[in-house]
Amino acid sequence: MSKSLTGEGTMNTLVGHGTTLDGSLNVSSSMRVDGKILGQITCSDSLLVGKTGVVEASVKVKNATIGGKVIGDIEASEVVILEGNSTVIGDVTTKKLIIEEGAVLNGTCHMGGETSGKTARREDTSGSQTGLQIPSASSSESSE
Repeated sequence: MSKSLTGEGTMNTLVGHGTTLDGSLNVSSSMRVDGKILGQITCSDSLLVGKTGVVEASVKVKNATIGGKVIGDIEASEVVILEGNSTVIGDVTTKKLIIEEGAVLNGTCHMGGETSGKTARREDTSGSQTGLQIPSASSSESSE
């Protein structure tokens, strides 16, 4: 069962399925995305990207729950939750990160203390892409 954040504020912004927004969004409370956003998102509380949601933007929020796809960096001052079957291609900076089985994170992650500033990057001299995929239960079972 997935855990999502509703935050302290109300969900006052909804980008519905079939809707595309291009530009910079500044939301004073929480928002849900079931459509597509291109550009930049700043949200004072929580961002919820639904299963059909696609965000191709840099994201700065308090909390983020991702059920769909995010292409871009996420900076969350509190927590990021990647639900099963979600995809994040970009760097994540947050205090807490929860990754459910089946979620994909391709990028770097910086956790702990302050989230302001750049995401810490590791030098990769091999030329390979850094990625993390949580295997499904059937592929991670061990014989006991």
